[in-house]
Amino acid sequence: MTDLAQGNETASRLDAKGAPLHVRLSDVPIALVTFAASLAVLSYGMSAHASFPIFLLLHLAVLAVLGWILAIRVKRNNDLTVAMLLLIATAAAGPIGALGCAAMAFSLWYRQPTPWRLSHWYDHISGVVARRRVAHLYDELMSGRLPSDPAATVPHFNSILRDTSLEDQQRVLGVIGRRYHADFRPVLRKALRHKNGFIRAQAAAIASRLTAEEKARLWSTAEMPATAPGSDAVALDAETPRP
Repeated sequence: MTDLAQGNETASRLDAKGAPLHVRLSDVPIALVTFAASLAVLSYGMSAHASFPIFLLLHLAVLAVLGWILAIRVKRNNDLTVAMLLLIATAAAGPIGALGCAAMAFSLWYRQPTPWRLSHWYDHISGVVARRRVAHLYDELMSGRLPSDPAATVPHFNSILRDTSLEDQQRVLGVIGRRYHADFRPVLRKALRHKNGFIRAQAAAIASRLTAEEKARLWSTAEMPATAPGSDAVALDAETPRP
């Protein structure tokens, strides 16, 4: 229950703080104006009469304006994500970076990401793999760290071999093959006479690994159950051999 408690605590903490990423619609026109200014600077730099010092000063002027906007947001304790990304992208990629930030700002404003979605992003980026409680319980059951419930009902193997899908029938034979016991003998006999060839082949593979004595008992007609066809009288109530 620790994982569930931690998850509830995280949810309440995120809800109490509100959305950790606050994007305003005003970020979009700021990014578009930056795109236009950076594109104009780039066009001047590609012209025949361009001077590199002037081109560099114009580019730094655009970045200085973005730095001033970022400083105002720092002073007012506003969200810095879009402003910081706009400054870095424009400095590195010029108008292309500014246009990309405009598209990103509009997308984030239109679909405000929830705290849980952002938390999932952060975990994915940092390499944290969050596993559900069901996965932990499954691993503990498979490793034998949790005791089995003796009162739990287990489907009869005979009814599974007769009425369920091929995948479930193969799972039953997999249990028999891994934990074979003499009590499984009637079920294995029925599987060897199954109408499905895959089931017969899997049962034959299990029988081939048995000892010579157990093979003789398996094929002995003297131990065949005297029950009517389709009866579940010989069905097993547990997937593990009796001590």
